[in-house]
Amino acid sequence: MYLAPLIFLTFVLNKWNPFSISPKFQVSNSGFAIFSASPFLRVTVSLLTVLFALIVFHPFSSPPVDGRLHIDFLDVGQGDAALIRFPNGETLLVDGGGKTNFNQINLGTKEEPEFFEPDTRSVGEAVVSEFLWARGYSQIDYILATHADTDHIQGLSEAAVNFRARAAIFGRTPAKDAEFAALHSILEKRGIESVTLSRGDRLTFGAAEIEILHPPRDASPEAVSDNNHSLVLRVILGERKFLLTGDIERETERELTNTPEFLQADVVKVAHHGSWTSSIQEFISASKAKLAVVSVGRESPYGHPHEEVVERWKDSGAKILTTGENGTISVSTDGQDLQLKVFKQEAVYR
Repeated sequence: MYLAPLIFLTFVLNKWNPFSISPKFQVSNSGFAIFSASPFLRVTVSLLTVLFALIVFHPFSSPPVDGRLHIDFLDVGQGDAALIRFPNGETLLVDGGGKTNFNQINLGTKEEPEFFEPDTRSVGEAVVSEFLWARGYSQIDYILATHADTDHIQGLSEAAVNFRARAAIFGRTPAKDAEFAALHSILEKRGIESVTLSRGDRLTFGAAEIEILHPPRDASPEAVSDNNHSLVLRVILGERKFLLTGDIERETERELTNTPEFLQADVVKVAHHGSWTSSIQEFISASKAKLAVVSVGRESPYGHPHEEVVERWKDSGAKILTTGENGTISVSTDGQDLQLKVFKQEAVYR
């Protein structure tokens, strides 16, 4: 569509002799020059203008609504980011990754570490935004931060700059936290509403719904937004369920096992990147997951995922996949089937 009129215009320009005696410009009474072109050229220029507008605004480029629930676990290295597309076409970006602060990593030496600043684009720009642009999105309906750690919330700031959003969702709003404050400032400038959710809240997106399992309500600006106060979500469509756990650790996992009926899920995003501080046996058993996804870098500086954690999930019967080894891990369902796509491989679980 783009090349055909371009070739056509090239042909016309090749036939056009701008230095010929016949006038190419006429001067109006107002003194402005008017280009006198053939209808042939006018049609071509008009087509190119329309195509240029389509390229810029691409109103038809986002994925079509197909009645399925899609979740893409993005490969953001040592961090979390997942895009949920609901059956009605609405979208929710859960976390956005973020750069690791190498200056705070304990390398086991007594020497003062040399300050290090990676000379690369940020994860939110280079991975999350690029993924969304490649899918044809110019806006995201909602963004959600499970908690205020850099490797979860930082990329959302970049997403909020690059994409229009209807609202941002939080479990806690720690005003003094630097990363949260940076995101909140962007939201205010762009006029994006902030919504706080807590245990017991439910969201509906067409035929799908989200249950908020954690944390308990605390609207104080002093509220802590650490690992154990992560938003824990269960996404449900028909008979299929997906559990997104943020970075909760064993204390919160143990608390959640008091109501095991809310933990059952076909797919679980493994808590805290597979750290040994999470994935206790009681939590794994209650989930009864078929697939466990670990959002982690290929070589984690923290040793994630821990071998014992991986073995516990495998022993439970779950297939375990890491984003570091597989790249983006995509799952989808119509409420009955469960499809898994990793690179060019595809499998269907029933």
